[in-house]
Amino acid sequence: MNEPVRRSPLPAGFPNELASAAYVAPNNEVAWRPSQTIQAVEWFGIHGYAVLGTEVFLPKQGSLQSLPYFQHVERTRAEEWGLFVARAAAKTLAYLKTCLPMFSEEGDVYVNVTWVSEEELRNLKV
Repeated sequence: MNEPVRRSPLPAGFPNELASAAYVAPNNEVAWRPSQTIQAVEWFGIHGYAVLGTEVFLPKQGSLQSLPYFQHVERTRAEEWGLFVARAAAKTLAYLKTCLPMFSEEGDVYVNVTWVSEEELRNLKV
C-alpha cells in the first residue's frame, strides 16, 4: 500500500541532528527538548525565519499535554523583516533561558516552536 509522502515541516538546510531530535506532531507542529529548542531558534534567526512563539508540552500517555508556558512575538507595523527576525529570536532566546529551570521542574518537556519566513507571513495576511 502506498503511503502519501509527507513533506518535512522543517526548512531546507535545517540541521539533521536537530531534525532527527524533533517531535513532529501529526499536524506537522514541531517541538524539541528545551536545550535543543535554543539551538533551533538560533538557526531560525540566522537563516531569516521569524519565531512567532513557543508553547511547552509534557508527554502524557501517548499524547502531549499543554503546560501554561506561552510566549509570542508580533511584528510591528513598519518593522523591517531582518530587524523583526533578530528581535523575535532575541526575545524567544531570553524567554527560554529564563524559563529553563521552570521547565525542568515540570518533567521531560518539549517546546513547540512556530516560525515563519517573510513570504509565508505575507501570504498569511492576504
